[in-house]
Amino acid sequence: MKRATPLIFSNPRAKRVCFDKDNGKVSSFKPDAVPENHFHLGGHNYAVISDFADVARIHLRRYKLDATGSLLPTKDGITVTPSVWLALIRQFSAIDQAFDDGKVFVIKLSRTVIENVTYIICQRYFQRKDFSRKFLTPVSMLKETEWKVLKDIQKQITSKTVSIMFGRVFLKLLRKEVAKHIPFPNPDYDCIDPEIVLTTSMVELLSDHIQENISSLFICYGCLEGYENQLGHECMTYSNEQRISNYGDLAILNMDWDKLVADFVNRNIQMVNYISEIFLNKLNMNVLIENAKQMYVATDSLLLL
Repeated sequence: MKRATPLIFSNPRAKRVCFDKDNGKVSSFKPDAVPENHFHLGGHNYAVISDFADVARIHLRRYKLDATGSLLPTKDGITVTPSVWLALIRQFSAIDQAFDDGKVFVIKLSRTVIENVTYIICQRYFQRKDFSRKFLTPVSMLKETEWKVLKDIQKQITSKTVSIMFGRVFLKLLRKEVAKHIPFPNPDYDCIDPEIVLTTSMVELLSDHIQENISSLFICYGCLEGYENQLGHECMTYSNEQRISNYGDLAILNMDWDKLVADFVNRNIQMVNYISEIFLNKLNMNVLIENAKQMYVATDSLLLL
């Protein structure tokens, strides 16, 4: 392995990183009071999920202790969108081999040894007009043990990202879309029947979009290898329950939020006045997602009837 020059992480003048740019708050916390959307990888490295400008983001970030004993985010790390995170975790199984092959995914990954400690370096890049790659300066350096923790908790990070995207981003987009169809504010109605109809419609649409995205994400190794025996094809043998277990959260991350919002409003255009703040505040997006997944799983049974 190539030995690199040691890097100094604890730069006392490192600029603070602000995850909540709307109000300018710095994301600081005590080591014994880790916030909900933060995942400790080891040392001062954390995986953090935030949302800004209607986009959820995943940060692999190094923190530092200040004079008060609080942890503050530094610029040592990378920030990725859900689509980049999706591309990364879909390649986790192949990444170890990629280190040796020198392949570059959405993120450049490499190993280096510093003072007899092996680190995994993650570095974002963008593609120039001439198709060459420009690698960005901020990098995330994780020890091998921290990299293993990241792989072990990838589903937790994905699930939390899904929750944020629905609980904040999706509802924000829905409010904007509804506002286009209501030129003047209408009084809120606390009507049970419209709520049931709208909630059921939401679950059905979620299930349809999940099914569509699972179909696009599903990998059948039997098809890739050209197996003649259909029993060797996951596309033939996998139940919907297996598909939702392996691809459910990824399908939601890969969802076209604008299309989902537009489909929901257009389907319920006659009831758009009932998509009020009272209705939106009552929505439990985690429950809706679970119901949509169960509806998708149930289609297996319906096909057998």
